[in-house]
Amino acid sequence: MNALRKTELVGSRMSPSCRRDDAAICFVGSGQQFSETVLRTVEAEISPAKSLRLADIDSVRTEMHEDGHFDGVGHLCTLIADETYAEPLLSLAQEANPLFSRVKFVIAYEDEEFGRELMERYGTQIIRNQISMLPMNVNLTTWLLILRMVVSGGHYIPPVLARCRPSNPYLPGTNGNETGPGISSLNGERPVTGLTPRETEVLGMLASGQANKIIASQLNLSEHTVKLHIHRIIGKLGVSNRTEAAIWFHRNGGA
Repeated sequence: MNALRKTELVGSRMSPSCRRDDAAICFVGSGQQFSETVLRTVEAEISPAKSLRLADIDSVRTEMHEDGHFDGVGHLCTLIADETYAEPLLSLAQEANPLFSRVKFVIAYEDEEFGRELMERYGTQIIRNQISMLPMNVNLTTWLLILRMVVSGGHYIPPVLARCRPSNPYLPGTNGNETGPGISSLNGERPVTGLTPRETEVLGMLASGQANKIIASQLNLSEHTVKLHIHRIIGKLGVSNRTEAAIWFHRNGGA
């Protein structure tokens, strides 16, 4: 409980649907991150909700029926996405879809630096949509306490992330201009990619032919974090792989 006393709770919107006997908590991500053991533990500790795992956000749309329930599980009350699917989750949370109007959205993250960058880039959206940030690197008891609080209607942002301030003026859903890969900035001088400073640094090293292991070593990051950065870089640039990302980098003069 000491860990929770140090947290910051932002808002307290209740979610009655999570108290239903047929409530469902959906995890989006790999079986390695959200194993069957994790799902069964959640079911045992956060009753009466049932758990299921889907591979990606698109699967949530295709597997969920028009009335908001999943076959054999129940009605969606909480959607927890691995950090790899943070941006698709943010997009889903902003949709004017009544099926998701009472759903609690959660981003589960492993790396603190990734969480910081996410808050710096999307903090406005995260707070406005009451999306919780669930650290995966805490002990099981604390993790379950946080999750139980969120499912019960709370909104959780770890203090270390709550202190981050959004720094990107091009935030989807704000009054700023929406920009995408290769779209010129307002002054027309160079393309706006939406990359964070760290992602720009990783892209430059990637474009110079450095392997993930070398990038991780030089930037004092884990290889897992480097892979996540590259995944996000590829998505933001609208390319298919790291080779195309490197080509983009050189064509734009290292922008």
